Amino acid sequence: MKKYIFLSLLTVVMLLGCEDFIELDPQDQLTSTAFYKSAADAISATNAAYDGVQHLNYYGFNYPDILNIAGGDAIKGGFGAGDRPAYLEFETFNITDNNLRIGEFYAMAWGGVNRANQVLDNVSLMEVEGDFTEALKTRLLGEATFLRALHYTNLVLGFGGMPIYSSVPGIDDEVLPRATIEETWAFIIQDFSDAASILPDSYDAANTGRATKGAANAMLARINSFRGEWGQVNTYTDLVINSPAGYDLAPTFAENFDERGNNNIESIFEIQYTLSNTSLDIWSAAGDWNSNFIAKYSAPQVGNAGWATMSPTQELVDAFEAGDIRLGETVYQPGDEYGDGIFDPNDGSHFENAGLYGHKKLTGLDFANNAGNGFDYNYKIIRFADILLLKAEAENELNGVSANALAPLNRIRARAGLLPVNDTNNPGLTKDALRDIILGERRSELAMEGLRFYDVIYRGRGTEFFGARGYQPGEEIFPIPPSEISQTGWPQN
Repeated sequence: MKKYIFLSLLTVVMLLGCEDFIELDPQDQLTSTAFYKSAADAISATNAAYDGVQHLNYYGFNYPDILNIAGGDAIKGGFGAGDRPAYLEFETFNITDNNLRIGEFYAMAWGGVNRANQVLDNVSLMEVEGDFTEALKTRLLGEATFLRALHYTNLVLGFGGMPIYSSVPGIDDEVLPRATIEETWAFIIQDFSDAASILPDSYDAANTGRATKGAANAMLARINSFRGEWGQVNTYTDLVINSPAGYDLAPTFAENFDERGNNNIESIFEIQYTLSNTSLDIWSAAGDWNSNFIAKYSAPQVGNAGWATMSPTQELVDAFEAGDIRLGETVYQPGDEYGDGIFDPNDGSHFENAGLYGHKKLTGLDFANNAGNGFDYNYKIIRFADILLLKAEAENELNGVSANALAPLNRIRARAGLLPVNDTNNPGLTKDALRDIILGERRSELAMEGLRFYDVIYRGRGTEFFGARGYQPGEEIFPIPPSEISQTGWPQN
């Protein structure tokens, strides 16, 4: 049987010039005798595990772009057909084995698993002494367990059953076979459950942004919604809603998507970004790899303000109800204020293939390009509004139309400036009709946040919503990069 060199999973990343990941290469040689000695070492290693999710090729741009295009919220946009053409494949579900963007996402997710396992393997062996307390050790292990589960969630959703690496393999270890999808989900659920059992509800200001008990429970609610386990969804949403962390909706919808929303009351788990660039050229050695690239890449192109990628579709715009204030905070439409002027899709500086609309969530406006290619807007992986809608859905699936289903739904609608769903406004409301309303509400509330694709697929409605674009059941599972198949011998999807 082949020997498994774990670095094969990172080859794509290193070839793409990700300097951070090159540092992973010798980490299994930096054992506790050389590095993992102090509380500072353990914290530093855990911080490095968080750092992996920030990158341009993962949550920093690539992964949301894949999901928003596949989910019908966005078209590729950009400078033209030749600008990142691999994204076009997600518009028609004609996804090829050598799709570069899938390869980038795949490598980043596995790199994240490796970073988390480095912490779990080494911090677990450290002796408690001095400022490295038992409480700190337990918390750091909980954070790493949460991060490993997050990466595995993205891997199983994207590629199906994955080999289960609960520790960093040695260079001479044999390749593990791919687990089944169910086995992979079981591993993920156990990890999130373990993390929830040991993580704190909240942190002091110096540790804001770390994984919490609420974040683990929220991810368990989301995962169980994909699996149709509505009793579990109800349980975990209640844990989040009643958490001592005090999650709530932000006063306004818009503030979730700029610097005002960083780590706000609605945030359950988000990726932390800073704007600490020493060079406005991100491709230089001194470039800024720690800021949110969505803010720059997907803003409409006018001057230097944005690159017009991941632009909203007509289908998305049409999905909003009349009077929904979220439309104006999600999409730039012709005639909307944009900087000191108005958004005009026919302006020669706005790329022709970017469509009629501009992406607004998380997009920064910097016409002078002083921010380089990123901003310090955090990216929310899961927020309280999502949990309220999952709660409404679970109650409807379990008990039909009831006050328990309508109350959380109407909290969302009230903030959006919409009338409540009730007997007066929706006479004869049935369970099936409410199911459709909630799914529609999820689209409007969570538009361009990378959730629509799996919301539809795992509720068994992929052909209904995506069939016209070429989707066929099973195409939600992407091909594993061929280089990985050739080195591991795993079966291709």
